[in-house]
Amino acid sequence: MPSDGASPANEITATGKLLQLTPDCSPKLLEEPCIYNRATDDLYILNTEAIEFLAACARGAVPPKNTEVADFLDFCLREQILRPATALTESRLHLKQSPVPSLRYLLLHITDRCNLKCRHCFIGESGNTDLPLEEIKQIVDEFESMQGLRLLISGGEPLLHRDFRKLNDYLSDRDLRTVLLSNGTLIDDDTVSWLRLQEVQISLDGMEEAHDYIRGQGNFQRSVAAIRRLTAVGKQVSVATMIHSRNLADFDSLAGLIRELGVREWAVDLPSAAGRLEHETGLMVDPRTAGPFLNYSFGGAIHEPIPGYACGAHLMAVMANGDAARCGFHAGEPVGTISEGLAACWQKVRKQPLSELECDCEFLEDCRGGCRFRATGYNNPEGADLCQCYRYGIIK
Repeated sequence: MPSDGASPANEITATGKLLQLTPDCSPKLLEEPCIYNRATDDLYILNTEAIEFLAACARGAVPPKNTEVADFLDFCLREQILRPATALTESRLHLKQSPVPSLRYLLLHITDRCNLKCRHCFIGESGNTDLPLEEIKQIVDEFESMQGLRLLISGGEPLLHRDFRKLNDYLSDRDLRTVLLSNGTLIDDDTVSWLRLQEVQISLDGMEEAHDYIRGQGNFQRSVAAIRRLTAVGKQVSVATMIHSRNLADFDSLAGLIRELGVREWAVDLPSAAGRLEHETGLMVDPRTAGPFLNYSFGGAIHEPIPGYACGAHLMAVMANGDAARCGFHAGEPVGTISEGLAACWQKVRKQPLSELECDCEFLEDCRGGCRFRATGYNNPEGADLCQCYRYGIIK
C-alpha cells in the first residue's frame, strides 16, 4: 500500500501502468455478466460496463485516470481478479452469450472401466468403453464456448481411460475449472507428479470398516493416502460421501478426519436405487434418517442458480458411449448423442420450473426440490425430494 494512504488503484492509474486479468480469471456471459476465478471457483456477478472494462484490461488497456473506478479496481486487486502488468500478455477470451439457463457444469464420463466393484455404484457393472479423445476435445471446446464453468471428469475410474495422460495435458490451460472424480486408489506419487487438473474429488463412504464394506478391503487406507499425497503438493481436494446403513455412526469421526486432511469441500448425499444398489437394498436409508446427515456438507458446490428452476437446471451428463442425459442417473433416458453437438443436446434437456412442483416451503429456492431422480423413486415425481424435507425440518 502506498505510504501516503492512496489506494493501489490510484497509484496504478496515476503511473499509467497496465492492469490485466490474472491467468485464472475470465469474463463469462451467463444469465448475467460474471467474472469466474477457476483457481478458487468463485463467481462474481457484475454489470455489462464492468465486464467490458475488465475485458479491455485483458487486452492490455491502460486503466483510466478516473477516481470513480478506484474502488472497483481496489476490489479486483484484492480479490486477485486483476494484477499489475509491465507488458501485454495474451489473454484468451470466449465472450459469447450462454444459453439460458446456462450449462455451467458438465459431468463427463470418459470411461466405464473401473478397478472396483462398489456395492452402491449407480452405473452398475463396469465395461471396456472409452469415450474417444478427439470426441472429448470437441466436447470440451464447445463447453468452453458455451461459457461453462466446471468440467467434472468421471467414470468408471477416469484414470483408467487409455488416453488420460493426453487428456490431462489438453485440459491444463482451458478456460474451465477441471475436477477429477476418483476413488483415489490409483493415485500414487507418480500420478500426483503429473496430474494437472485443478481439483480432485475423492470418495470416502464412512470410516474404514464402512468404506471398505462398500468399496473393498484396504481401499479406505488407499483413498486417505491419496488425499494426503494431493494436499501435500497443494492440490485442492474435495470429498464425496454417500449415506448408507453402515456409516450412520461414522459422520462425527469422518468430519474430524476431513478437517485434519485439509479438504476444501465435503459433499454428502443419499444414493438413489440404481445400478448395483438396486440389488443391495440393505444399504438403503430412508429419507427421514438420511435427511439430517446432508447438513454435514460444507463448501459451495453450486453457484447462485437462475431463480425458479428445479435441481439440475445448469447440469448435463455425457456418458462413455456418447449419450447425453439430464444427469448420470438419467443415463437410461438420453436426450441425444454427443455427435449432435453439446449445445443441441443441452437444448433438449428439460429444465423443470419450480412452479411445477407441489411444494412451496420457505426453503424451496435453496433445495430446488432436491434430486428429481430420487423424488421419482419415492413415487413423488411432482413433489420434493423427501430427503431435503427432512434435512430442513419441513416434515418430522
